[in-house]
Amino acid sequence: MNQRVGSSTHGPMEQLSDRSADPSVNAWTLQSLEQLAAQGVPDAASAEAMAVACSRFLEAAPADFLEPLMASPFGRVYRLFLERSCRQSPSQAAALERRDQLSQALRASGFSTGQGHGLLLALMAFYPPGSLKVDDAPAKLPPWLLELYQQRYGASPDPQAAAATPTGAASFSDRIFLNRMLGLSNLYYIDPDDQEILQELRQVRLQTVQLLLNCGSQDLGQHFSADFGDRFWAMAQSGVQKEPLSAEEAAQRDAAQQWLSSRQGSLHQEGGIQRFAVALLFNAPGTVQLAQPEANLPAWFLEGYRRYSAAPASL
Repeated sequence: MNQRVGSSTHGPMEQLSDRSADPSVNAWTLQSLEQLAAQGVPDAASAEAMAVACSRFLEAAPADFLEPLMASPFGRVYRLFLERSCRQSPSQAAALERRDQLSQALRASGFSTGQGHGLLLALMAFYPPGSLKVDDAPAKLPPWLLELYQQRYGASPDPQAAAATPTGAASFSDRIFLNRMLGLSNLYYIDPDDQEILQELRQVRLQTVQLLLNCGSQDLGQHFSADFGDRFWAMAQSGVQKEPLSAEEAAQRDAAQQWLSSRQGSLHQEGGIQRFAVALLFNAPGTVQLAQPEANLPAWFLEGYRRYSAAPASL
C-alpha cells in the first residue's frame, strides 16, 4: 500500500488505545452522518471529525461483522459519506494523527486479517480517491471490501470496461450510469422526500429493468458478480418501492410477475431470474418471500436476496 504507513516506536495496541478528549469526535449518530453526507459541500472540519468518529466505530466492530455491517444502513451511508465528504486529504491535527495511527496499525496487522479489513475501511475516510494503493488487492481483500476499494481508488476489475469511454448511457459497464444507480439509491434512502431525486431514480430504475430483460442469464451472472450487482441491491433496498407506481412501472411489474406465476419452475427457465430481479425492484424489501431460495436462485443472486428478504417489510 503506498502513501500509507510510517514507522513508530510504539506498539500497535498502545496506538489503538489512544482516544481523543474532544467529545465532538465521539458523539455522533447515524442521522448526523446522513445529514453530513447529504450536504453538497460539507464543512471540512465537520467531515474530518466525523471521519475520526467512524474510524473508531469500524476499528471496534467485530471482525466477523464487518461484511454485514457494510451491507446495513450504516454501510450504505458510510459509502455515500466517503464519496461526497471525503474527497480531500485531511488538514486538522486530530484527523492527521488518527490517519497515522491507523496506518501504523494496518502495517502491523496486514491485510489478510479481519482487523486489517476494518482498519482499511476506516482509512478510506482519510485518503481521497486515487491516493491509496494496495498491492495485489484482489488476492488480499475479500470481495465485499475489494469492490469498495476498486470503486474509490480506480482499479477496475475489468480492463475492457475501464478502457471504454463512459457516456452515462444505460449499460452494465458504463461507470457513469453505475455510479448514478448507486448515488441516487443512496440519496433517496437518506431523503425520500426530495422529488427531483425520486424522479431521477425512477427513470434509472426503468432503464435497469430494460437491461435486465435484454440480458441472458449467464451474462447476467457475470454482471452481478462485478459492479452492477452492488448497484442493483442498493436500488432494491432503497425503499423506493413504497412510492405509487406510474402506469409504465405497474405494467413492467405485472408483466414480470405474470410471467413468473404462469410457468412451472419459472426461475429455472431462461428469463426467469431476470424477471424475478425486475419484480424485486417494484416490491418493498421483506415482502417477497421465496420457498427454498437456495434451490431456486443462482449463487450469485442468493446472498443479495437474503439481505433483501430479511429487511423489515414496513418502510
